[in-house]
Order: sequence, then C-alpha cells, then structure tokens
Amino acid sequence: MKLLVVSWGDFERWTEIKYCFGEEESVGPSTLPILQKVIKPDWTVILLSDTLGRDFSSLEALREDVRGRVMDFLDRIGAGREVDVIIVPGIGQFSHGTFRGNAMDAYHYLLHKLAEIIPPRGDLEVHFDSTHGLNYITLLAYRALEELLGIAAIVNEVKFTAYNSDPYVPKITHELTINVIEERKLTPSPLTEPLPEKSGEYLGNYSLPGREYGEVMKGLKRMENVRKSRGRLNAWISSVINGLPLVFASAFPEVDRLAGAIEELEAAYTEAIALSPGRVERRLSLGKGFGVLVKLHFQAKALETAGLPKDELSLEELLEVSERIFRGSVRASTKKELNKLSEALKFNSPSWIRLVELFEMAGKNPNRQVDDRNFLAHAGLEANLIELKREGELYVRYTREKVKYGGAMKEPWKVIENILSKTLGG
Repeated sequence: MKLLVVSWGDFERWTEIKYCFGEEESVGPSTLPILQKVIKPDWTVILLSDTLGRDFSSLEALREDVRGRVMDFLDRIGAGREVDVIIVPGIGQFSHGTFRGNAMDAYHYLLHKLAEIIPPRGDLEVHFDSTHGLNYITLLAYRALEELLGIAAIVNEVKFTAYNSDPYVPKITHELTINVIEERKLTPSPLTEPLPEKSGEYLGNYSLPGREYGEVMKGLKRMENVRKSRGRLNAWISSVINGLPLVFASAFPEVDRLAGAIEELEAAYTEAIALSPGRVERRLSLGKGFGVLVKLHFQAKALETAGLPKDELSLEELLEVSERIFRGSVRASTKKELNKLSEALKFNSPSWIRLVELFEMAGKNPNRQVDDRNFLAHAGLEANLIELKREGELYVRYTREKVKYGGAMKEPWKVIENILSKTLGG
C-alpha cells in the first residue's frame, strides 16, 4: 500500500504559488495536488488541529466545522475527497477561542488514529509532507509514524519518504521546490516500552475535580482488566525483542481485549472534554500507558498468527515463529537453542519430561534453580521451566509445576514475568 500523510496548519490562509516537484509543476495554495499526481498514493491522510474549529456547541460540531471546511478546500484545489482527515487535539490561545489541555494528547491521539489507518500487514510505502505543518503537531506526527512503521517493519517491507518545500517569503518567493529530506527503508523496531503499573499513567487528570476523576477511573473495567495482566503482556513485549519463541506463542495477546481497553480510554477522555463559547478544556489527558496500549495492539495485529496463543507447540512451530518474527543474531541464536532440544529427547515419550530431568538422566549436574541469565541466554528455554514430549514430533511447553527461584518455590509464569520485567526496566 502507498500512503500519503500531510500535516496542515490554517489552510484557508495559504496563498497561491508555483510548486515544482521532479518534472511536474502546479500553481495553487497547497502541495497536495502535485504530491498526489507524482506519488499516486492509494490513500491520503490529512492531519489538522481542532484549534481551527469555530463551532463550540459540541465537540462533534467543532470537528465537523474543521472537516467540512477542509473538504470544501479539497474541492477548490482539485485534490479529491479520497482522504482520511484526522482532527488532532491542539492547545493555545487564538482570536476565536482558547484550547486547554495536555500538549502530548496530540501525540497519543495521532498514534491511535494512524494505527487505525495504517495496515499492520503487507508491504508499505509511506510519504510524509511537512510543508504546511503546524509546529509541534508535525513533530509528534513524525514520531508516531516512525514508531508505528518500525513495528510494521518487523514482518513487512516498509519504505518511508519525507518532504518539505523551500522556505516561503511573502512578496519575494514566486516558486517553491518540494524537496526530499528523508528517504529510507525502515528496519524492524518492535515495541520496547512496558505497560505501566499505575492506572493514572493510562488516563491522567488535567483539571477534573479529584472525586470526579476517581469515579471515572473506577469505571474503566476493560482497562483495569488489561492493566492487571500487564505481567504477561510485558513478557510478550520482551519476547519479541529478545527472541523467545515459546513466550511469544504462549503469551500472545488477545487483540480484542486490547482494542476494548483503548476504546474505553478514548471514550472517557472524550466525554471529559468541556466546551463553552470560545473555549475547549480537555480535563483528562491520554497518558503513556494509552500510547503503549495502542502500539501493543498494533504490534499484535502485525504479528498475529493463526492458533495463538497456544501453550504446547511443536519444535517445527517454534522454528517457524523464529524465522518469521526474529532477525539477525537474535534469530540465529534462538534457532540454535531450538535445535538443541531435538538432541535432548530422542526417544518417544507420551508423557511430559522436564528438561532438567533429561539432563540428569544424561549424567549431567544442572542447576535446579531458575537463573535469569540462563533463561535469556537460552531463548527462554530454561531447563527447569520447560517440558518436552515426543510422539514422533517433538513438543515443548512451560511446566505447570512450581519451580525454584530466588530460594523459594514459585509459579512458573510468575518467574518468567519477573525475569522479563527487568528487560523492560520494570
């Protein structure tokens, strides 16, 4: 898919000028027509601040005021209506109104809305024009795009090109060249941030009275459900980074649960926005936990595999996961560890046998306590934690019995979550 994303400011104030892009030229108030002509995108996304709105009767009216005017503008410049328009929460004082809230809401909102548009599967070619952009919103749009596309690049080929025109000086400039300022193939960049522990890091309080804020937070059942599962979800995040195929498959997130939590948080944030004549106040703020949830949801959709989550996997299935998800030295070392398992259990055994017991049967003297470094060094296939069985094909799972860790007997997944939380700074 070829996607064109443009960041715009106050489009109704732009003056007509000649734009040059490659061999093409056009005259008008915007770069969009010539960009569409040369790039030929499958779809166009326009980013606009809601501070351009003038109808303060409701949030929807404010957004529709901006949307309606930009659609009229597109008709006027001949750009067509095959676009998505994202109305971003902005802040500032203007002649027509005051907009108050957390500036980072723009980033989190953009992240969410772009994640709904960018396909997580399939090769991508994304073009970003910042010529008409509005200061910090353009910067945050670039950041959101780069993060989402880095996730998509785990399993897809992703190309990114950014543009900006020559500087415009009134009464002096008569012609502007659109310049390529960045062009590259993105390398895989999986999510590295953990889901935070505190509820307030998902939806913060900007100006809501404390009691009302508390009531809002009590009502976030789906978010709370996901937050309480953060140990397992963070383990999955770490599995992608560290090449842990059995953790990846066993802890694969439920995509619909993540989507439900995101929708719930967005709804609570939106409902708390107060409008009055000439004034918008966003009394809640979208926190970093919201952003991590959005990226986690996008990554899960990008890496979604039929049949996952699954506790018991064949060696062949784990090798397929490693080949598809991991890259470079991580993939090589992970596949090496998987191949070692085939040698550990050569005879047929319909019953599960702990790998540490197989080592002892072979005359070895393994450590009977789970060690963090061993867990990571062996691609999560630590001898005390995994069990094997062979029915022609070799199968692997994490044990259901308690294991020794830190001098005490603990549940295996609590041990795994504890080890992997440290890899994310938790």
